[in-house]
Amino acid sequence: MNIGAIIIATVVVAAVGLFIGLFLGAAGKKFAVETDEKEVAVREALPGNNCGGCGFPGCDGLAAAIAKGEAPVNGCPVGGDAVGKVIAGIMGRRLWKLSVRWLL
Repeated sequence: MNIGAIIIATVVVAAVGLFIGLFLGAAGKKFAVETDEKEVAVREALPGNNCGGCGFPGCDGLAAAIAKGEAPVNGCPVGGDAVGKVIAGIMGRRLWKLSVRWLL
């Protein structure tokens, strides 16, 4: 075995790894996707069952709709009023409780 060849191979592999790591780090910063912080906070407050009972395709869809103002803060039937209160606090809204008689 030639020790010089082993050292050269080690240096080349380390240099390629360093280059790829720096390139991926820069690309990650350049092409980063911006997310709405309220949407992330609402998603964390939801129970995560992804049942679709709210009419959206899972908790991610409901969180996006709540953050855009397209869905009520208490739209999760699984979480109920407890989750609705937490989400209302995140969104800076009040939680309105509607009775069925009022809607008819």
